[in-house]
Amino acid sequence: MVSEKMGERMMNIVAVVVTYNRKDLLRECIEAILVQSYPVSKLIIIDNASTDGTRKMLESEGYLYDSKVDYVLMNTNTGGAGGFYEGIKRTCDIECDWVWLMDDDTIPDFHCLKNLIVADEVIEGAERQPGLECANTPSFLASAVYGPEGEYMNLPKISKKTSPNGYQYWYKFLENGIVGISSATFVSVLIKHKAIEKCGLPCRDYFIWGDDSEYTLRLSTFFGDGYFVGKSVAIHKRVGAKDLRIEYETLPARIDRFHFYYRNKLINRHYYKDNYRGAFFEMIKAVIIALNCCKIKPYGVRRAKVVLRGTWEGIIQYKKFRNYIDNEIK
Repeated sequence: MVSEKMGERMMNIVAVVVTYNRKDLLRECIEAILVQSYPVSKLIIIDNASTDGTRKMLESEGYLYDSKVDYVLMNTNTGGAGGFYEGIKRTCDIECDWVWLMDDDTIPDFHCLKNLIVADEVIEGAERQPGLECANTPSFLASAVYGPEGEYMNLPKISKKTSPNGYQYWYKFLENGIVGISSATFVSVLIKHKAIEKCGLPCRDYFIWGDDSEYTLRLSTFFGDGYFVGKSVAIHKRVGAKDLRIEYETLPARIDRFHFYYRNKLINRHYYKDNYRGAFFEMIKAVIIALNCCKIKPYGVRRAKVVLRGTWEGIIQYKKFRNYIDNEIK
């Protein structure tokens, strides 16, 4: 298939959306994906056992009868991590070039996907430089993410990889609005299918928070560099556009879920950054955060216990997750 606009073969792209009890946002997300200026070849919707009539909505809107859409209803809520694990796993049986991931509250701009593909063409087509070959083999591309009111959200981590002379090269494609990054969230991130074949599947047992950071770190560490693309824009309609911190959370149920955040964060730091030293400093930070949480009203002590619980789980479960990651990498 040849693109009249771009003069090259169209990339075969599979979009994966994970949803749970947000049927109205999901509808908006699906509509934005299916009208992209650069079309997807398939859309896989992973429904984490929604109870709000999500399936009925998809049926009434005709999406269940669209040959381009695959709907998967999970038996239980496996969290974002389990949902993306299942979605990416299903792409392994499909012939495709890229996999485009996002939550159900992500609304990509009309040219969001096209601008990611254009960025890949810039990177792959760049003249190779000695010692920087990995820069021409991107593993993933991440969009610029904004909240409903234009708030900055889901900022990726800048890459600290160095060239042979010791200097970092994250700004190699800066003139094109492209920045080298080490990790990103699953809010409009395009992953090369060959990188999935090399690095395996995400940690589904992370359940929520940190699974995207771990997986993109795995890709940029063991396959090729990741990139942030400024011209590719997506809106993240998450309730509360503040930075993800337990100190900001007001809902008791979400406060309790933060133990996943601190567990997964410690595991990621231990595996990818400074090994035991990094994990030790992460534990010290967690203790300080727990002490500060005790001063917050309401639920101060509750917050502190959640932080310490998650940190302890990270310590005792590290080996299990380390073994999983090691076994996934080909």
